[in-house]
Amino acid sequence: MDKNTKAYYIKLVKFLADTLGRNYEIVLHDVSEDGANIAEIVNNHISKRTINSPLTGIAMEMIKNKTYLERDYITHYKTSDENSKSMSGSTFFIKKDEKLEGLLCINHDTTAFKKISDEILSLACIYDNPNDEVENKEYIKLNLEELIKDITGMSIENFKNKNLKPKEKQKIIASFYEKGVFNVKGIIPKVAEILNISEPSVYRHLQKIK
Repeated sequence: MDKNTKAYYIKLVKFLADTLGRNYEIVLHDVSEDGANIAEIVNNHISKRTINSPLTGIAMEMIKNKTYLERDYITHYKTSDENSKSMSGSTFFIKKDEKLEGLLCINHDTTAFKKISDEILSLACIYDNPNDEVENKEYIKLNLEELIKDITGMSIENFKNKNLKPKEKQKIIASFYEKGVFNVKGIIPKVAEILNISEPSVYRHLQKIK
């Protein structure tokens, strides 16, 4: 995303936040060949994310799967954060000649509305089915270690202490690649640190996968 385009969308982020109110978190992701990062975020009291936070899992999946080639935007997918807030997410793909340059995301915190609706439904003895599956459910991770923990199923401490063989490390890197982890800007040094290998080694593993 060039400087002028980024400046334009940053203004739009602030406009949307002022218009929609504090229950709407507006996030601008800048996507480049080096990866993706948050360029602007307003009303981040909702997710507690910052400019330095990684992309969410669903954002990485959309970039990895090139969803933007088939659709201009996706609206009203269900999402939640680590504090189990109920939210609704929407993403607009910023493109130039079918090349993805950014993501404009709106996360609506519907926790208060859900609480009121639950109270009304309980008064009428109407309850949600706890066994219902929710599609496109997204858990917002506040840092890269939590994201990696989510993918591997291991705590970072156990992950770092495990004596992994080269093939195991390559398998993990392949899993990260499939999940779109490497679309996050600045992820290579973090992966190298956690796997206890050099950054060039991570690049070599990626070359084998690609």
